[in-house]
Amino acid sequence: MKVLIITYYWPPSGGGGVQRWLKFATNLDKLGSKPIVFTPSNPDVPIFDASLESEVPSNVEVLKIPIFEPSRILAKFSKKSASGRIGASGNNKPSKPSLIGSLSLWVRGNMFIPDARVKWVKPSISYLTKWIAENQVDAIITTGPPHSMHLIGLGLKKKFKDIQWVADFRDPWSDMDYLSEFKISKRSMNKLVQMEIEVATSADKIIVTSKGASRKLSLSKDCHIIPNGWDPQDFPKSLPKTVSSPTIKIGHFGSLHGSRNAPGFWRAIKTLREEGKKYELIFAGNVSGNIKSELKDLGLLDICNFKGELEHKQSIISMLQCNALLLVHNDTDSATLSTPGKLFEYIATSKPIISICRSTGDLADRLSDWGLPFAEHKNIISSKKMLLNLSNQPKVDPGPFNRMKLTENLLELLQK
Repeated sequence: MKVLIITYYWPPSGGGGVQRWLKFATNLDKLGSKPIVFTPSNPDVPIFDASLESEVPSNVEVLKIPIFEPSRILAKFSKKSASGRIGASGNNKPSKPSLIGSLSLWVRGNMFIPDARVKWVKPSISYLTKWIAENQVDAIITTGPPHSMHLIGLGLKKKFKDIQWVADFRDPWSDMDYLSEFKISKRSMNKLVQMEIEVATSADKIIVTSKGASRKLSLSKDCHIIPNGWDPQDFPKSLPKTVSSPTIKIGHFGSLHGSRNAPGFWRAIKTLREEGKKYELIFAGNVSGNIKSELKDLGLLDICNFKGELEHKQSIISMLQCNALLLVHNDTDSATLSTPGKLFEYIATSKPIISICRSTGDLADRLSDWGLPFAEHKNIISSKKMLLNLSNQPKVDPGPFNRMKLTENLLELLQK
């Protein structure tokens, strides 16, 4: 089976967004299919991980054309890095942007619908129309965000009605948490919602990563849940022996910003330190200035180890060297429709997990099904209880979330 995968994120892009389809493409190749990847040659991405390039099988053909990135221009006015994600502010009040900065945010929200990569849609459809005419494929898969990738699939479906089109939603679309920062007009929001509806009703199949997203996209005739996962190939066969220590090392892997904050947990750590407990907080990934300031105000900076961005496999090694792992989900309505991808790598380490999330939603449901505890973002008591009961957490079987198993599910879906 020949499968054309349209994705914005591809090595050397790093972060969680690239893992899902890098692993799918790799395993489809192992299972005898022929994946072809279409991606920008010059993307404006927040994280680079050159080590991932070595994971791309030589059999996987990668097609690339340039993309115009208005974010590079708008960033000069908004004082944000071009590639940096604008996350929901949530309970953290951001500094008030300048007039020019506010205008640039408005432009991003109202002139580039559904996202800043929309100008890549027409040239991509033109390029791929010619390519498909010369190189027949059995299926086209688009994955978002950015959700403009789905508009490429929509355009191709109108030209090649007999080719199966599958739209993969890694995150919500019209109710994405950070959209409020763009001051989107009612007219622009209606246009965005209509795009989402047209994609959901035109695609032959929809893939989502969680139950909440499947309910959101119920207009689709054929919606399937294939969660994120973990890959045994990323885990080392052995680790150097470590010396036993009374200090409990707690690691967070990924970005912490905006509504992805855990004020109750930080205060629980502060309280337990005052009672004589010893902790080290390890942060692998970008941590916003607001959160660092909060840690400083609580007197916790002396136990913080900011590692910055790590290569993916190095992140796994660092996870395995921790005593417990911290998972902080966004404190927003749209976050209740999703489950963070890093959760599945966390359970594969067999380490205790400290989960901070809303008490309702997909993540809370999954944790409850597994018998794992969680605390809401401001809840000091529940956070303290988790910290004091790390050794009592049940083990979760990571087997069903093995990347190869998930790829087998994907291939079965494509072959139906």
